Formats: sequence, C-alpha cells, structure tokens
Amino acid sequence: MRKLWIKRTVQICGCVVFCCVFAVAQKSEDPVKEGITLADLGVTPAQKTQIDAMWKLKRQKHIQAVKDLKTLNRFVKDTLIGEKEIKETLKKFRTKRKEMQDEIDKAEEALIETLSPRAQLHLTVLGVLDNGLPRRTTRTQVDKEAGQKNSDSSTPLEQSPDKTSQ
Repeated sequence: MRKLWIKRTVQICGCVVFCCVFAVAQKSEDPVKEGITLADLGVTPAQKTQIDAMWKLKRQKHIQAVKDLKTLNRFVKDTLIGEKEIKETLKKFRTKRKEMQDEIDKAEEALIETLSPRAQLHLTVLGVLDNGLPRRTTRTQVDKEAGQKNSDSSTPLEQSPDKTSQ
C-alpha cells in the first residue's frame, strides 16, 4: 500500500513538473511584445510636450462638460426656473463647449502638421488624436472616486513615459 502511495505521488509530481516546463517553454517562445515608444515613432521632445498639452486640454474639456451637465441636470429637476434662465444657461453652455472644441481642433491641427504619418496613426488609434469615437469614461462606482483622484493629475503619456500601446 505504501509503495502505491509513493508511486502515485511521484507520478503526480512528474506531471506537475512536465506541465511547468511546458508552460515556461511556451512563454519563452513568444517574443517580448513591448509597446512602441514615442521616440520609435520619431516624436521629438517638443512634440511630446504638445501631445501632453493637448491631452490635458481634452481632459479639462471632459471635466468641464461633466460639471456643466450637473448644472443642467439641476435645472431639469427644478421646475421653478424660468425659460429665459434656461435659454441663457444653454447658450453659455453651448458657446463654452464650442470654444473649447475649437481650441482642441487648433491644437490638434498644429500637432498633425509636425508629426510623422506613423505617429499620427498610432495616436489616432489610441484616441489622443480625434478618431471619431467618444472617449471611454465608464468605470464602476467604486473606481470613480479613486480613478478621479489619479486621472486628474496624469495623462496616459505621463503614466508610461514615451510608451504607447498598440
């Protein structure tokens, strides 16, 4: 009986070792897949500064839009606010959004003039340059407070300097 236990234990250990060796061999076969750096794309430090500034501008626009929507939501719930005040607030809201979007468009056009096509491609896919899709901002309720504190002061480019992911 004891020999059977020892035999089974050795067989199980052998299977575990074989699986581990196989997993390590498979992992080492895969080439190291690192992100492409901005330097690999030919982005100069001055262009990187422009990219960071534009990203911060887009982030600022998003934060301001959320604040403005909270104000508009308050107006929706308050039935005592007059039509004139609502009209003025909406006009200010739309004017402010248009000015901010124009500022972003100008910054983006200036950046596009200086970037290489490959860098433009990568930044468009990542959403740094306009790709026609809204930014993904959905998070779970728990992550919102922690994420808001972290994301207010950093951009994706600052979180991993000179690195972009594909």
